[in-house]
Amino acid sequence: MRGWIWRLAAALLALLMFSGCTFDGEEGYTHISQQDAARRMTQEDGHVIVDVRRQDEYDGGHIPGAICVPNEEIDTEQPSALPDLDQILLVYCRSGRRSREAAKKLAAIGYTNVYEFGGILSWEGEIVTSEQERQATLSFSSFDGGGPTYTVQIDDPSVVSCQSERQYRRADHAEIDGAGYTARLTFTGLRSGQTTATITGDSPIMGVETTVYDVTVDDALRVTLTERPDTEEETGEDVYER
Repeated sequence: MRGWIWRLAAALLALLMFSGCTFDGEEGYTHISQQDAARRMTQEDGHVIVDVRRQDEYDGGHIPGAICVPNEEIDTEQPSALPDLDQILLVYCRSGRRSREAAKKLAAIGYTNVYEFGGILSWEGEIVTSEQERQATLSFSSFDGGGPTYTVQIDDPSVVSCQSERQYRRADHAEIDGAGYTARLTFTGLRSGQTTATITGDSPIMGVETTVYDVTVDDALRVTLTERPDTEEETGEDVYER
């Protein structure tokens, strides 16, 4: 009987090592590799990514979709931002120290699926600032010497602003006749509210296309763009495709 128990324990240990997980039974959470964390972030399992750094650190750059729950604010009470004790929590910080501390405290509160994966300093995935995450961006393909140029008319410019830029694949492409580029329109929320944005693409070769978007800015200044159906007005023989 004792030999069977030892074989089972060895098998479980091998499984944990293979999956990149280390469960700390005393602390009540599981440490996983950042590669494993990245895989888990692609799954639709109701997980939440928890950044336990300070708000200013979070604002300067964080993993997309993460919420900020500073380690210093986690005590013995359940954080209001994490209402489900059984939800999968993927916890990180700057270097790994605070994430371990926070994971231990969250497990002690009663969270049952706490996974800690170290610090953002070694994260190889995407990182966004709070400003970038609140912004909304539209991208259109064009080319020099005949491709559409874009203008934006915002009904209420006190709600949202728009910045336009061209992005060539390489810097020297701007010096090449007919070079293709991406026109990026970045909308930044200024105050909560709603307005409309009319985007007009004008090309001497392919004509004109006008599209209207409903713009919503929430209390956190996050911008949402919703294209109105059947609002395109076309002139000219051909119309470009986005």
